Amino acid sequence: MAGQQSTPALDLLRSARRLGLVLSGGSSRCVFQVGVLEMLLELGVRPALCVAVSGGVWNGAAFSASTVHRLRHYWRAFARMPYLDIGNLLREHSPYRFSELHRRTFNRYVGAERLRGPEALPLLIGVSRLRDRQGVYFDARTVEDPLALLLASNYLPPFYTHAPLIAGERYGDGGLADNLPYERAFAEGCDAVLVVTMKGESEGHPYRNPQDPDHVIPSPFRERVVVIRARHRLPAAFVERRWPVLLQTIVLGRLRTREVLLGESHPETETHGDAGILGPLLGRLLLTRVLAAGRRTGTTAS
Repeated sequence: MAGQQSTPALDLLRSARRLGLVLSGGSSRCVFQVGVLEMLLELGVRPALCVAVSGGVWNGAAFSASTVHRLRHYWRAFARMPYLDIGNLLREHSPYRFSELHRRTFNRYVGAERLRGPEALPLLIGVSRLRDRQGVYFDARTVEDPLALLLASNYLPPFYTHAPLIAGERYGDGGLADNLPYERAFAEGCDAVLVVTMKGESEGHPYRNPQDPDHVIPSPFRERVVVIRARHRLPAAFVERRWPVLLQTIVLGRLRTREVLLGESHPETETHGDAGILGPLLGRLLLTRVLAAGRRTGTTAS
């Protein structure tokens, strides 16, 4: 775009023969990715494929289906719907309605038919096979039920109580095996990869999985990877429902993209979110529940 500064990072993305986009998980904090995707389109950066896990899969689906312009409506509609229903205890053994909320917003703002359309870009969804916790990838354009695949990559008890069955296997949250699947993008023929992840720079290196919570991208990948993330902990909570906070996080995504790719400086990106005492405890609790579900699945299968 005329009059804009360029950076080595932007030059790398624009010069790539096949650019990959990796969207990590982070629950409601993944709304940060909306601002990044908006800015990429405005800058004329066009990834050729997307690899997404966990909360990032909903943005990845919009990217593949060319509905990024509807993502703000998607997230606002999702946040406005009631997510608790005591009656759901009888239907799904949980008071949470996240599966139904995702079903409604996905069908309205993305839709399986768009993902199967000839113009849809490759969308690889990472899931964790519960019986051995290995990462597996499916192309959302070709699976029988794309929504079930996206839900599988988000499976975290108690928010979801039934792990989806895909091709005879039970799968769970894709971030459990690999929350930064940039290697998969390179394996698909990409020569440069843009990673958008939620852990702030002041919090340490990006989170990859429970065994590698402070991941350092090794050479030779490091030279071909651009990472966009917040400077500090994002203001959005793990399960954030307040639209003003979600909107603030989208704006942070836009501004951080401008900082990383255009070399600009924006004081707004110095915003600090409050982790509080419940953040780390909630993370450990959810991980324990997923691992327990995997052990139960393995026992049943054997």
